[in-house]
Amino acid sequence: MNAMRVIERQNLRWVDILKPTDEDLKFLEGMNFHPLIVHEVKTPTYHPLIEYYQTYLFCILHFPSWDPQARQIRTIEIDFLVTKEAFITIRYQEFKDFEDFWSDANSGTKADFGKTTGHLLHQLVKKLFNNTFPELDRIKEAIDTIEDEIFEKFDENIVEKIAAIERQILGFMRAIKPQKAVWDAIPQHVLNFWGERLKPYFSDLIADYNRTLSAIETHKEIIDSLHFTSSSLLDNKRNYVIKVLTIFTAIILPLSLLASIYGMNLAHLPGAARDDAFWWFLGGTFAVTAAMLIYFRIKKWL
Repeated sequence: MNAMRVIERQNLRWVDILKPTDEDLKFLEGMNFHPLIVHEVKTPTYHPLIEYYQTYLFCILHFPSWDPQARQIRTIEIDFLVTKEAFITIRYQEFKDFEDFWSDANSGTKADFGKTTGHLLHQLVKKLFNNTFPELDRIKEAIDTIEDEIFEKFDENIVEKIAAIERQILGFMRAIKPQKAVWDAIPQHVLNFWGERLKPYFSDLIADYNRTLSAIETHKEIIDSLHFTSSSLLDNKRNYVIKVLTIFTAIILPLSLLASIYGMNLAHLPGAARDDAFWWFLGGTFAVTAAMLIYFRIKKWL
């Protein structure tokens, strides 16, 4: 089944292709796109890209999308082939945020749709960038909660919670950060293709990209610091337990040695023939224990 959809309004046509088929690729070849470009869009590309040709722009961008079933961030690729009259998007996965924008455009609620393909590209990418912020805000709230738990009611389960948030942040980083080279190159390509009138729109997109990347990097720095702090607290807690067990062992060892000596089947042991030998032995163990505890306290080991 061909998944191509078309919206036409005034002199502008938007063609959306989901999971391109051979028929879709023939359609693109018929629009005089270079064969290498047509081959490029046949399958997903994991590296963002922008290329300028005399009559069109070719751009590959990735966007983060929350997957509620897997409870993680997945990367959605959208390829753009943009001419002065046609705006072509090629996708390889369903994307709810994209579908919402398509529905608005199809219903005629997008005022800038009929201006230029550059205006449409700006509105779509801006919408997809802005939709990342609610999820980034939820991550921030989760980070704040974990910070309170670390310093108020620390427990070992906190490490698992931190790891889950780190996985989400890495999902954002995987989608957003590799695009930096593309956004650095976009201003010149926009000037070459549309001229000065579109420059403010794409400067706006670059600002949105930098704002998104800055938020992700800030979250990563904070969660890395919290991970280090929680690991340090956990290590201190374990070290304290080990220290207590070591001191307990140090106290028990001489008592065990003494008990082993008087447990020997020898004919003569000092004091063993006394009627009150048991009580002397018991008192001696208490005295040794108390002496060792006092010594450990003086050395500040306790």
